[in-house]
Amino acid sequence: MRRVETAECAELAVRAFAQYEYFTNFFPDEEERLHFMRATIHSEYRTTRRRARFLTARTGGELAAVADLFPPEWRKPSDLQYLLHGWMKVLRLPHQDLVQEWLDMDVRAGQYCHSLLGGTTWYISSLTVDPTHQGKGLGREMLMEGIIPFVRTAGGSRLCFFTNSESNLTFYRHLGFEVTDYQELDCHGQKMGSWSFVKEL
Repeated sequence: MRRVETAECAELAVRAFAQYEYFTNFFPDEEERLHFMRATIHSEYRTTRRRARFLTARTGGELAAVADLFPPEWRKPSDLQYLLHGWMKVLRLPHQDLVQEWLDMDVRAGQYCHSLLGGTTWYISSLTVDPTHQGKGLGREMLMEGIIPFVRTAGGSRLCFFTNSESNLTFYRHLGFEVTDYQELDCHGQKMGSWSFVKEL
């Protein structure tokens, strides 16, 4: 991902995750949810752009998918770095109690995968395909022909990530990923599954 593509990639992620239970459980109102997602995802992408590795896919010149990878030496940026890259928009959002609940849930959901980082293990923070390109095999192609070769070339031998959508389980298992951890998260009064996957490369 080039620096000038950061905002475009963040908007793609907002569109791709707009109906994901990871967000809808906390923000059922669509307008409020999209406002929250734009604030958090844009800030996250700007803050981590130099530390993470962002891979993109284009179809006919149009951005179609983006993946956000954390290398083994990943360290979370400081609060100051987030503030310098737009996090104040998140702090100014209404319903800060829901925002904090979501942030706490996000930490719990990713805790297992973050514990695996180091050595030659990489973490897929997100893999998003624009809704207009979903169902066409692009996610599989991005993973198998983009992410995995990239990680191998960088010296990685293991990938990990988590999903909160049960419908994704068959897809990832078919590609050789194994569930190595499961949590049931309390999401604003609702239960949500969180499955962590690992694949040896």
